[in-house]
Amino acid sequence: MNALTLAYIAIAVFMLMSIGLFLSAREFLRISDDPSQIVGVKSEQEKSYSEQ
Repeated sequence: MNALTLAYIAIAVFMLMSIGLFLSAREFLRISDDPSQIVGVKSEQEKSYSEQ
């Protein structure tokens, strides 16, 4: 393997890692906006009403 091939592999790995990080951050922000929109998850306000 020459240096150019290693550079291409490094760039490809970096791009895949960046895409994974972006998708993970996007999913985290989507879930943390309002967890009550997810099926099976109650918001804190709904939990307090159901416990009373």
